[in-house]
Parts: sequence; structure tokens; C-alpha cells
Amino acid sequence: MASPSRGTDPATEQRQLRPREENDGYGRLLESLFSGGGAVAILTIPAMFWILSVTAGRSLFAAADVVFVFAVGFVSLVLSVSALSGDWTSFGPAWPPRSYALAAFRAVGYNVTLWAATTLALLPALPSGPRVGVGAVSGEFVAVVVVAALPPLAVLALVHLCHALYRFKTASSGF
Repeated sequence: MASPSRGTDPATEQRQLRPREENDGYGRLLESLFSGGGAVAILTIPAMFWILSVTAGRSLFAAADVVFVFAVGFVSLVLSVSALSGDWTSFGPAWPPRSYALAAFRAVGYNVTLWAATTLALLPALPSGPRVGVGAVSGEFVAVVVVAALPPLAVLALVHLCHALYRFKTASSGF
């Protein structure tokens, strides 16, 4: 008995049946960056709305410092998540398994990280904030370094907390 036609020719069927090639180092790197970037972009939508609300009503040049520092924090967060979830590093625990509870926990952690990094560096530039912060005390370069350094530390702490939460959840529910 012939198999039902799915509307493809035999050459296409043959290509779909053969085993996939393994990614080389660059392929794994790009796959990990794309996956980490997508996860961070989706989970940090509230932080992006916060940036839009902070810069609302300001001219493009007046809002550039806030957007630039937020972008540095965002890229640092993407690289941190990609490095730890893609097993680029040998320190720290493995990336926690996927679950809804841990995804919600990571979403809160990512948003708080971006908010804290941006606020810490730019409190002097925010319209209603007090005139304190890393950028006011030591200059913009140090503020950008702080924004770039905070997300990796936060992601490491978040991975440890996710593992602790996962161990607690599996120990208490028995699955």
C-alpha cells in the first residue's frame, strides 16, 4: 500500500528523513545567543515599557542616555543568560529545567535586574529621581561598567535561586 501523499515530491521527503547535521562551535554559539536573546526579550517586556514611560515626553537626545544604558544592561543580560544556559562556562550550576514557576521567577528576576542596573547608573538623569547614583558620583564610564557587570552577577544568583526552588518543589511534591 502506498503512503498517502503529503503534497511533496520524493526528493523533499528524502531530505526530511535524513539525520540532521550537528552544529559546529559557531552554530551552537549562535543558537545559544538567539535562544537567550529571545527569552530575555520576551520576559523583559515590562522593563521595556518602564523605559518607554521614563523617556516619554523627552526629546530623542534627552532620552539617549537612559536608552543607551538600558541597552547595555539588556545586552549584558542576554550574554549572561546565553553563556549560562548554553553551557559556555564551567562555573556555577547547570541551567535549571523548564517549568512555569521557574519561568515566572526568571521573568521577575530579569526585569528587576534591568530596572536596578539602569536606575543605579542613571538616577541623576531620571526626571523625578534624586541626584544620586553611580553616574553622578564617578562619571558615566563607571556607570556603564556597573550596568554591564550587574546582570551577570544577577543571573548567577538567579540560577542558584532557581535550583533551590526546583529542589524544594521536587522534594515537596515527589515528582
